[in-house]
Amino acid sequence: MSISKAKCTAWPWRFLLGAVAILLFMAGGAGAQIGGGEGEDRIFTLWPLIDYRSSPQVDYRSLRLLGPFFKHERKGSETEFGLRPLFFRAQDREDDLRYSEYLYPVASSRHEDGRRYRQVLRLYQSDFDRRDENHEDSFTLFPFLFYGEDREQGEYFAFFPLGGKMYGRFWRDEIRFTLFPLYGYTRRGDTEITNIVWPVYARIEGENEAGVKFWPLYGHSEKEGVYRKRFVLWPFYFNEHLGLDRDNPRHRRGVFPFYLAEDSPTRSQRTWLWPFFSHIVDHERDYEEWNLPWPLVRHAEGSYRESRKFLPFYSNERTGAMERRWVGWPIYLHSRLTTEELVRERSRVLFFLYSNLEERLLLEDDQEYVRLKRVALWPLFNYERRRGVSHFSTLALLEPFFPDSGGIRRNWSPLYSLYQSKWDTHGNHISSFLWNLYWKERRGEDLAYELFPLIRYEGEGGAMKEFKLLKGLVHVVRDENGGRFSLFYLPWGFSWGGQAQSP
Repeated sequence: MSISKAKCTAWPWRFLLGAVAILLFMAGGAGAQIGGGEGEDRIFTLWPLIDYRSSPQVDYRSLRLLGPFFKHERKGSETEFGLRPLFFRAQDREDDLRYSEYLYPVASSRHEDGRRYRQVLRLYQSDFDRRDENHEDSFTLFPFLFYGEDREQGEYFAFFPLGGKMYGRFWRDEIRFTLFPLYGYTRRGDTEITNIVWPVYARIEGENEAGVKFWPLYGHSEKEGVYRKRFVLWPFYFNEHLGLDRDNPRHRRGVFPFYLAEDSPTRSQRTWLWPFFSHIVDHERDYEEWNLPWPLVRHAEGSYRESRKFLPFYSNERTGAMERRWVGWPIYLHSRLTTEELVRERSRVLFFLYSNLEERLLLEDDQEYVRLKRVALWPLFNYERRRGVSHFSTLALLEPFFPDSGGIRRNWSPLYSLYQSKWDTHGNHISSFLWNLYWKERRGEDLAYELFPLIRYEGEGGAMKEFKLLKGLVHVVRDENGGRFSLFYLPWGFSWGGQAQSP
């Protein structure tokens, strides 16, 4: 009984190994050279396990395993390795460049000419360069650890919230703190701010500058000839004079949220029940605008801005060189940017459900050149034409949301792109279905295609070069000297016209 049971459990594995052996035997001829001599292209496929391609003439090799999951590709000095979606690495030995991505966009690293940069969710970041003495090294484990070097101040270190110092971080020249929020100090230019129990108490000091804040009860600060600020029970009342040393000083005041006002020589604005009702007069850009209430109803007139907005029904606006039109917000949006050199038009339905983008360069003699064309229908397909090269793929789960993300295309797109096609204006065309279950390549008059494992065809100059049924059950090879015909995967067959390539 035990022996028969062992046989019953072992036969599926034997059957599987036998099937794999048969497939490998059927695919054996696929690894032969395409052509008759050294330096010819080679293609070996055993879908979906293996897809190997090489072209010695351009120093190109590509190996893919398990469809889109594993990739190793080399072209000249450039190498790419991917274990999608966990890891992807690209390297250029000539330029000493290497970057890696880990479960993109979780983590990435970049090494370039002695410089090393790493990041994890932008919370951990390190940037070191041992070749450039002027480079400012930095290390961050946000929001806890901060380390770096400043050219003038030297090294700094901070461990939040216990204490430390930083230079050139968070838009400040210097930051110091101890047991934050108990004590903090910042400097920007010649303005120094000392905080005790931030944000309750602050003292402002600088050249011709002083101020104090007891937030949110009262605060005032002033720099002679530059600004004056005051608030009471923030944010309910404030009064500010800004840019007094410039050509366009501003006066801002308000009793929030009932009334807000801002005046300058070039612009005046009044807001009631912020942010709903407002009136703007811009003398510099020559337009007048009413929002009644924002953002549903807007009326603007002038040379710089025109608006007729009645959301969600209709909106037609022009601001400078940009025009936007909404119909049944958010159902349909059309935008157009027109400059002296470029026209950029985009139509969208439900934001990212459908998008049609076109960029045209304006040339001499009223000629136009389409620099970029991009059409996406989520989640069905994505089409892009850039510099004369077109690319179509389906499905398109992430591309409509991140159309310019190279990381998405490298790490995620191959996993769900059931069909891809790429072609140019010179007649070159590459297409693939189900990760090369069916593939087709055309280079000028040369053509190759395969539907695994049924049929394989290769042609050169419009004439047949090699033909296979069932990976070699029927195999025909032809060249300028003659041809060879063989059956049943045998390494010999019938030849004519001279010595042809051995299958």
